Amino acid sequence: MRDKRIMIAYQGGSYDARPDETLLDALLRQGAVVGHSCRKGSCGCCQLRLVAGEVKSVRDVDPSIAGEGHILCCVSVPASDLELAGPEPGHRPVAVELVQRVELADGVMAIDLAPLHALDFRAGQHVNLIREDGLARPYSIASVPGEDYYFRIHVRRIPGGAMSEWLCGQVQAGDRFHLRGPFGDCCYREEMRGRPLLMMATGTGAGALAAVLRDALAQGHDAPISFYHGVQRADDLYLDTELRALAGRHPNLRYVPCVTGDKVPEGARSGRIVAIAMAEFPSLCAHEIFLCGLPRMVEEARIGATLAGAARTRVHADPFDFARRTLPRDAEKLAGLQPDPELWSALEHGPGLTRILVDFYQRVFADGQLAPFFHNVTRERAIQKQYEFLASLFSGERSYFGLNPFNAHHWMVISDDLFDYREAMFEQVLREHGLAEELVRRWLALHELFRAEIVKSVPRGIVSAGVEQALHSHAEECLSIDAVCDGCAREIPAGTPSRYQYRIGSLHCSACAGIASPG
Repeated sequence: MRDKRIMIAYQGGSYDARPDETLLDALLRQGAVVGHSCRKGSCGCCQLRLVAGEVKSVRDVDPSIAGEGHILCCVSVPASDLELAGPEPGHRPVAVELVQRVELADGVMAIDLAPLHALDFRAGQHVNLIREDGLARPYSIASVPGEDYYFRIHVRRIPGGAMSEWLCGQVQAGDRFHLRGPFGDCCYREEMRGRPLLMMATGTGAGALAAVLRDALAQGHDAPISFYHGVQRADDLYLDTELRALAGRHPNLRYVPCVTGDKVPEGARSGRIVAIAMAEFPSLCAHEIFLCGLPRMVEEARIGATLAGAARTRVHADPFDFARRTLPRDAEKLAGLQPDPELWSALEHGPGLTRILVDFYQRVFADGQLAPFFHNVTRERAIQKQYEFLASLFSGERSYFGLNPFNAHHWMVISDDLFDYREAMFEQVLREHGLAEELVRRWLALHELFRAEIVKSVPRGIVSAGVEQALHSHAEECLSIDAVCDGCAREIPAGTPSRYQYRIGSLHCSACAGIASPG
């Protein structure tokens, strides 16, 4: 007698679940479209709204990811028949009211927002503003708690930008919408008081870091502070007067405006902000570093800080998040890399690299956060591919013909925190194997070079010839050879329907996949 299967209603379809089968596995098995990546309750991609029914969780999850009627499918097992729906656009929203708009410069507005419920935030964190139609964009907080009953964001009006045009010209004082947050750690904390601070901002990122600066000074920070603001045109130094005044009142503060355009005002530097700042700080071992602005600047500054010995936990970054997807630059980056014969020699031209990777991947495959990303991949295979990639870069012998970093990780949802977690583990391995400090920094800087290609909030398609392909989840097909079902372990005769899951490489027969028989 067959077990009674639990039924799941989702997006107009009806699906069954086997005993102890997670919702994600049940839905994917039958061809439902569900976002997913880590399969361990860490990334939050598979979050859905539980409309009716009960589930049990196979592990504890962060309440900020799931809660208030939302569940994570990868760690939820149905305990009854279920009705599911997509997550609310503003899950855990806070209502806010627009207080006023203030023009700070041509195209830059200060937007003051009053939350209708208490909002516990720090200067420099960011919130996701959500319109009633579900459109959402992140904005950094440019005010200090306690300055007023509202908080402030700085918005550059982008012609044709759906959210910026709405905030800067359409929404009116008294109108209400929602936000989620605050998020991020690009903020000042009391334990930083005795350390020098290096702040680098481009564009309206200066608003958020100026708030962090005011917060630090208000808390009595008396160690040196260097504040760099990089812009293309001198007119974009919209906080110049305020920052010069602050520097005049605080001897420990040095303000350095940087202009890349032709007209450089008196007292400003000519050139790119990162190059100017890094030339003045060859060592950042003792610094707390704050970065806010264009993603390219943040990337360059992270790499420079790593080479200068900055501790990863002391780099606080909030890069702008653009509405349009950007294509990866890993091919361009790889083409510009030079061999590192000193590092390759220290790795004994290969054997040392092997020992490091074997040690590292033993830890990865035993780690609850990292191991799920290697589903159906053997440890030996992971070591081999990473060896080929790194040996090619270090030796200069372009012998690696595998995928570039973006395409190799295109389906993985990896946060900055998870990237840093992996890097901390890797750094520990490098140090335990006795690699020289300068070589450790260069190796970690190489990883930082590809952070932007690896970190992402949603799965993406493979990029081929400069075009991002559709992200395939599954396909129904009739194989020309006999196969075995990954669900029931029964034979799938050649010519009969089956469903193949691209991401996890699983194959299910028509019965397990819920494929209706023809006719």
